[in-house]
Amino acid sequence: MTLRGFLSKVEPEGIPFPLSRVYSLVTLSGIIRDFYNSVSNQVAGHLKSGRVLDVGTGPGRLPLLIASKNKYLSVTGLDLSPDMVKIASRKAAKMRLENLDFKVGNASSLPFGDREFDLVISTLSFHHWKAPEAALGEIHRVLREGGEAWIFDMPRRMDAETLSFLKQRYGFMASYFLYLHGFTEPFYNEMALKEIAESSSFKRYALNYKGLTYRLKLFK
Repeated sequence: MTLRGFLSKVEPEGIPFPLSRVYSLVTLSGIIRDFYNSVSNQVAGHLKSGRVLDVGTGPGRLPLLIASKNKYLSVTGLDLSPDMVKIASRKAAKMRLENLDFKVGNASSLPFGDREFDLVISTLSFHHWKAPEAALGEIHRVLREGGEAWIFDMPRRMDAETLSFLKQRYGFMASYFLYLHGFTEPFYNEMALKEIAESSSFKRYALNYKGLTYRLKLFK
């Protein structure tokens, strides 16, 4: 069995309490905050109105940003961890965002009807999914014709240029932690990502890298 195969079996798909509270604090770090800002800006430039689903939303920081930047977008965050959904829902209520809600649910069995969303996003969650092929099938089902799915996650290995950039911007400790993280999580390499995308129901895909993550864009 490969290292990735072993890690995928022992890695929990949802983050349970109290680790959910620790993870919520981690997402306050500068490197994660800047990443979420970048993704929310990409969404703002792509979609002016419609419905957005964030799968594996964690404490909901990305949906909170998206919903606060555009009141014409209806945003839903989904996570397998009830405690994560509780944290995210409290934040949304505190910010009085009426175009945002959170639900408990699994990526491989989405609790939504067919063709409900214009855009489906997932950030730093894809490597946790136990059945990625089934999850992409579900994402394809809930997307409207012409909709897109954006999967953001860390690659199995970061190149030297990216690590150097992260070190300069965020310091040695943050960059070295991310480097070590690649050995402790079942991240995908480029070949595996392409195989998953090509075997999915999506018409076409595009894979590119920016900063600490890749973006797998899937077109329905």
